[in-house]
Amino acid sequence: MAAKKKAKAKAETDNDNETGAGGGKKKLVLIIVGALLLVGISVGATVFLLGGDSAPTAEVDSGPVKDDPTYVELKPFTVNLGADDKVGFLQTQIHILTYFDEVAEQLEKHKPLIRNDLTVLFAQQQSINLRAADGKSQLQQQVKSAVQSVIDKYGKGGEVDDVFFTAFVMQ
Repeated sequence: MAAKKKAKAKAETDNDNETGAGGGKKKLVLIIVGALLLVGISVGATVFLLGGDSAPTAEVDSGPVKDDPTYVELKPFTVNLGADDKVGFLQTQIHILTYFDEVAEQLEKHKPLIRNDLTVLFAQQQSINLRAADGKSQLQQQVKSAVQSVIDKYGKGGEVDDVFFTAFVMQ
């Protein structure tokens, strides 16, 4: 009977070893499968978040391409200021900047109309306002707006980028 107890105890020990070894293998397999699953999920999330989408993206049209700068010179303006103004006249010369060749052509074409509108604008000015830098800046913006409106109304449109006074004399 003692031999039977020893055999039975040995059999239980062998079963425990097999179960323990099998349980260890199962744990190892689960760990490996879990690690592979985490790696797969992280790769999938990375591809998704970084633009794994294969649909073609539409390019944004930024409008017409700018050319080299072109300065269009207007002949000097000499205008009488108001009768009650202590200063008798204003003489100025203007250059108009554009980066579009088509706009430069339109400026050349419509120079008489631009000169007319600017002559009227200059005649409305008061010398006291034009003495300050701020007054000249405001006039510069008004000139740019007047030139732009001629291009928009009578030309084909386009952008007048800036206007420069290259001479500015009041006497």
